[in-house]
Amino acid sequence: MEQRNTKINALNYKYIVLSLIKHIQRNGLKERLELIFKKSFSIIKKSLNKEPLVVLNRALENCKPFCEIKSVRISGSNYKVPVEISVKRQKTLVCRWIFANTLSRSKTTELAANLANEIIDTYNYSSKTIKLCEDFHKVAESNKMYIRFYK
Repeated sequence: MEQRNTKINALNYKYIVLSLIKHIQRNGLKERLELIFKKSFSIIKKSLNKEPLVVLNRALENCKPFCEIKSVRISGSNYKVPVEISVKRQKTLVCRWIFANTLSRSKTTELAANLANEIIDTYNYSSKTIKLCEDFHKVAESNKMYIRFYK
């Protein structure tokens, strides 16, 4: 039984973390990003005493947007119409937001600590990523009367 859980955790690690790295990766720094994730996972495990993959998965679920705004031009006027988005687009937005907020944190601490703190704050519903997602939904809510214009 223990061996099976290890395999499942390894598969989850490969799927979740490597897909995050794929979204973040620039200039071919894959090994470096893997080391940053491993360090941040050790920080998460020390601070929360929970499995880091569970925390990361829950943090990603906490800040997934369910719709976004598209601009539609009708008879010379532009309307911002809320549109449902796919799971792939949700994942892309969440990865982009988390990493952007990680980079905007304190420049004095290392990137692994910033990433761990951002994931922990998102897990606890107190990060900039959560606020960004809520603002995203507020704009969609305020423009919901224009849904009829989207085809």
